Amino acid sequence: MNIKSLLYLLILVFSVSFIFTACEDKEDVEVIIPEDKTDTQITNEWIYDQMKRVYLWNDKLNPSPDYTDNPEDFFKSILFDYGKVEGDQFSWIEEDKSKNTKSEASGYLGFTYIPGMYFATMDVEYSSVGLFVTSVKEGSDAEAKGLKRGQIIYRVNEIAITGKNYLNILDENPLIFSIYDNESGERRKLKEIAANASDNSPVILSKLLTENGVNIGYLVYNAFERGIEDATTLKEQFKYDIELLQSIQDLKNKGASEFILDLRYNPGGYLSSAIALASALVPQRTTRKVFLKEEYNPYFQDSLVNKYGQDGFNEYFINKLYETNIDIPSLDLQRLYVIATENSASASEAVIHGLRPYIKDLYHIGLTTVGKDKASITVKSDDKRILWQLQPLVSRLTNSKGEGNYIHGLEPQYEISEWEESFEMVTGTNTTTGERVSVPLASPWKGGFKPLGDKSEPLLAAAISHISTGAFPEKRTRIKTTQSVTKQVPDIKWDESRFKTIIDSDKFDRLRQK
Repeated sequence: MNIKSLLYLLILVFSVSFIFTACEDKEDVEVIIPEDKTDTQITNEWIYDQMKRVYLWNDKLNPSPDYTDNPEDFFKSILFDYGKVEGDQFSWIEEDKSKNTKSEASGYLGFTYIPGMYFATMDVEYSSVGLFVTSVKEGSDAEAKGLKRGQIIYRVNEIAITGKNYLNILDENPLIFSIYDNESGERRKLKEIAANASDNSPVILSKLLTENGVNIGYLVYNAFERGIEDATTLKEQFKYDIELLQSIQDLKNKGASEFILDLRYNPGGYLSSAIALASALVPQRTTRKVFLKEEYNPYFQDSLVNKYGQDGFNEYFINKLYETNIDIPSLDLQRLYVIATENSASASEAVIHGLRPYIKDLYHIGLTTVGKDKASITVKSDDKRILWQLQPLVSRLTNSKGEGNYIHGLEPQYEISEWEESFEMVTGTNTTTGERVSVPLASPWKGGFKPLGDKSEPLLAAAISHISTGAFPEKRTRIKTTQSVTKQVPDIKWDESRFKTIIDSDKFDRLRQK
């Protein structure tokens, strides 16, 4: 079964919160644009000029694009083999929110989800789109109203979720959900759920488990987010990094001698957060050990070497959280269990790949990951007429041994799918590619996902089994898959900006201070 086809998630991008002009060669002359050009032409010429400087494949840009096209289409038109595995799947363009005067929805709904296809019953021919609830924040309004992990939201404010509206259907506030209830097995409505001030902390669960007298630290981490955007204090800026490190220290204080890192839904985030996490996990840590290496296009590489030296391309393990005096805890692990799946990307993959040279017994449990081995930066303009910012791929990433190129994903040592373990699956045909894909059957309901942290939850249970017995389970109880040759499954995709690893401008500031 091609489980990646189940959700058709678009890969997240490694991104860098960094304005390129800070690293621009002084001898470069800014492009002078005649005043009679439209804002669209001005924007597109700026896009092309910046891409010539920083883009990883700057020698393969489309040489004759249409400068009158809208900026989004123009940007995609100049990318190298856009959408192909061997080319550029991950660069994107988005509105520069700092220049946006429109009000935006704010607040945190208190739960996480994955959009996916499902069949309502065996009688329907075409699959539907639903939001599969993966976690619910303790103390949130969503929890109070009865939302639970494993439920499927199929209607919002009486509007059916479709392939056209699923990305923005939660923008309203408050919301009324129609769900498949994984306890009753029936459809029902939940009362209005409102966004609230609940922290959107990426540390979903931190728990000490005990099995046969062994203390096991278990951490569910959903995004490499370092803190609150536009924070005015360091404590707020690194709020989530601090919570992550405190959670790890707490597990160590409680006597954890084994560690399970659950990144099954983690699409990426700040590279600085990934370095902090990896530094807590690596054995015999020193700041001389290289975590990751970066390689840019020759033009950009030379520009960075001139300013920061060759050392600017290495990311080292750290003893203190960047820009703070907060110590990084040290678990000094001899082995590590990482749960990662088809939803794990970018910084998640970097942690796994970057730690492998240092932890011989690193066990990846789950499914093959997304395959994002490159980094991007954020490129902005001071020109008020240019209302866009870019996220082009600019760098290849390798571990300390120079190993990289995992564009087809990182394969697990023990393959197991929580979808196959939790749902009755129906096989249909992808209407775009013609591939055979499996998606969950909503009715009759089989219970959905087990709670995170429950020792019988299949992926966690596999890790605990290996810790206890030295072997993964030989046989798994799997819900029988019902085969069908007629059912149709159309494509759905996540927004490009979801998967990312952010290398921010602070890195270059630190290099200047060395």
